[in-house]
This record gives sequence, C-alpha cells and structure tokens, in this order.
Amino acid sequence: MDARYQASLQRWQGATRAELESAWGPPRLVQATPEGQVLTWTLRTDIDDRDVRGAGPAVVVTHAPGSGGAGGATATVVNTGGLAPAQVPITCTTRFLLKDGRVASWTFEGLGCGAPN
Repeated sequence: MDARYQASLQRWQGATRAELESAWGPPRLVQATPEGQVLTWTLRTDIDDRDVRGAGPAVVVTHAPGSGGAGGATATVVNTGGLAPAQVPITCTTRFLLKDGRVASWTFEGLGCGAPN
C-alpha cells in the first residue's frame, strides 16, 4: 500500500497550497520551517472490530478534518443492532513541504494511508 500511496501523491508535485486545500480541505497543521512551509493532513478511519451480525464489521466511520473538497468528505455506515461497536482507529498523516509556494516533497505515515479520493 505504501508504494501505491507514494505513487498517488506524485500528482501533487508542484501544486500550490490552494490546489491542495481545494482537494484535501484545510490542513490540520501549518508549520514554517527553514526548508519551507509544511502542511499536514490526518485522515482517521474507525473500524468496528466486533462481529455484531456474524458477517464482518457492522460499522465503518471515516472522518476527515476540515470541510470542502474530497478531503472534507465524511462517510458513515450505521450499526443496525447490538451494543455500541468497539472502534479501532486507523490513521494516515500526510505532510507536504512547500518551497516558494509549491509542493516540493511529501511524507506520510500510518496504517490508513491509501490513494486519496
């Protein structure tokens, strides 16, 4: 999955902050560094790890901080019965380094990293 996610981020090479925010929503964190400006997004997906109905996870809830664009989308599948699900959070943190206002490089970490919408 890491190689696929890395490859999917290639399309952001040279993008502006406005282009990132249009697709990803507002960044969770903005930091000024000697190398340039670092914009951070964190996607968290909660997965129900209990088998309420005997057919796999009953609830999958995805949260993306911020609003607007694909980065602000939230999807929820509601549990139709049983006790409240035991949720397991899976996150992906993606950081873009902007030099002279354009994406120069990126890093990511977490088990939830997959190709963005």
